[in-house]
Amino acid sequence: MHPKLQAPMSKVALLCAALALPMAAHSGPAPGSITSVPPAVYVAPSAAKSAAIVRAFVAAPSRVITLPTPTAREITQFKAANANRKPGAKSRPLIVGMGREMPALERLVRGGELTWLALPDGAQAARVDVRSPGAAGVRLALLMAPTDPDVTVRFMGSADGSQIFGPYSANHIAAVGEREGAFWTPVLEGEFGGIEIHASAGVKVDSISLTVLRISHLAVAGEGLRHIVEKDVRDIGLAGPCEVDVACVAGSSPALSNTAKSVAKMLFTDEHGATLECTGTLLNDSVVSFNPYFFSASHCLDSQTAASTLNTYWFFDAAQCNSKAVPKYVLLTGGAMLLGRSQDYDWALVRLRESPPAGAQFSGWRADPLGAGELANTVHHPEGDLKKSSQGQTQGYRTFDDGSTFAQMRWSQGSTEPGSSGAGLFTYNQARGFYELRGGLYGGEGSCTNPAGIDLFSRLDKALPVMRQYLTPNIANPNGEIAVVEFYNKGLDHFFMSSNPAEINDLDTGVHAGWVRTGFRFLAYGDPAQAPAAATPVCRFYLKPDLGDSHFYSGDPGECADVAVKFGQSWVYESVNVFWILLPDKTTGSCPEGFRPVYRFFNSPRTNHRYTAEVDVRDDLKTTPGWIAEGYGPDATIMCSPND
Repeated sequence: MHPKLQAPMSKVALLCAALALPMAAHSGPAPGSITSVPPAVYVAPSAAKSAAIVRAFVAAPSRVITLPTPTAREITQFKAANANRKPGAKSRPLIVGMGREMPALERLVRGGELTWLALPDGAQAARVDVRSPGAAGVRLALLMAPTDPDVTVRFMGSADGSQIFGPYSANHIAAVGEREGAFWTPVLEGEFGGIEIHASAGVKVDSISLTVLRISHLAVAGEGLRHIVEKDVRDIGLAGPCEVDVACVAGSSPALSNTAKSVAKMLFTDEHGATLECTGTLLNDSVVSFNPYFFSASHCLDSQTAASTLNTYWFFDAAQCNSKAVPKYVLLTGGAMLLGRSQDYDWALVRLRESPPAGAQFSGWRADPLGAGELANTVHHPEGDLKKSSQGQTQGYRTFDDGSTFAQMRWSQGSTEPGSSGAGLFTYNQARGFYELRGGLYGGEGSCTNPAGIDLFSRLDKALPVMRQYLTPNIANPNGEIAVVEFYNKGLDHFFMSSNPAEINDLDTGVHAGWVRTGFRFLAYGDPAQAPAAATPVCRFYLKPDLGDSHFYSGDPGECADVAVKFGQSWVYESVNVFWILLPDKTTGSCPEGFRPVYRFFNSPRTNHRYTAEVDVRDDLKTTPGWIAEGYGPDATIMCSPND
């Protein structure tokens, strides 16, 4: 169970939950803002004809790395990870694969030690297989050293008919490994994962090296579904008996059938090798750009590693009502870029790195508060099963002690289960004849065995203000609000934030190596002429590399001046105004109504500051050794960010 579902609620929250009251009246959108977008049917561009020949995978490996058969302890721990959850607890992803470390002496693969196959064009290729006995599929975590740009890598599983993935540039694999700690392969079906290294003519193969850090041993994998028998359905048929195939309601609701085409089953891997499942929804934007924005839960996509390893299964639907036949699904393996998320409100938005398949729909959405008693649906993959639809009524909002609020749902048809996490909550727009996404599944107690249980959904209206640059790029911005984006560098173990678009792009694209988005962001002002009169400039200092290689920000002109005078020998005064923001009351730390606190913490051993608007992150830092609160009042508030 997620900590929020264990924490006591305030008296107001308990009253609202008991009476199923809607939240207090919203102040309303800013003039000229966009709070809803209709759906759009995706038309894939015509595939260009190519005369390229797809080269066969190298037939025989020159090296095989075999892990021991999983121990009884490994299997018990893996089973317990799912079995220990309470019925209906969905605020953790469904775990379908366990991480296994490679033996230290087996990790490094040197090109000079492999047997290379000479190809007709003068190139060479070699193959390495990694085996985890009994796996339905595997994912491999790899590192490569930067090498010749003409070195590429492909991957294939050992199951019959397995797809060949790639080629991937070896230098791309090296860059991802430096930035994220490892490059994870797509899901490779079968207990062997094959790695093929291709070196163009003239490349010195003894300069190539590959490290296999760990493996994710999958208990269930997609291609295995193509070879099932009725008694061994794996994913298919695992959902509870109350769940309803989308195919069972599609005939009576074409709009719901269309909405289901925006929903995909998610499979992703964390840095430790655990592979997990959730559900997500493809979102349209206000200019119908067909940028593949994909919405889910923060507890699913909680890092760039999760986003980078994302595989999405499209049209994983029953062909007919109650059919357990394996559908002709489409698998995308390109991963995604993490754009934004909130731990407090449990939403996440990523951009897929591949175009969606032909026939997919970009879902419409509405970022307005929900009233109590509204009819709503969720479309989801419970237990990773074929796509289901559940229907019920909203029960108002529940408020938690961190101030976050979630929409409550009680189901009258179907329910949700592990694997449903992140699935969209949709309401029907009667006037326009389509469904609109309102949020994503956080957690709750609803299940087939507890039909009266309440489920909780995040709020798109809370996410939109900090995600407008993606979902409503043509919106007017009369207040000059800009996003301040947080990054993390694993090698330095440092946090950094920026509001400068060029700098953000450089960090995103590896110009400054090793930095990835955490997903956390808050709003500030980019132009003092558009900001409130009380807004102050935020200065930025840079600590020289030999002293810590870090940054410091302050919106207090007095503090900026003091740092320049007292620490000018070590801290470089980079800017007097990277953005503008309001300051809190210096006694209480409180922010004006309509503004969100931003908290500052300092880690002395690493000489690094962190700024966050997430209450849950603030509370974690308060109890994490090495971090010291530096803001005003009991909660260490240092700035006040506009809410919308």
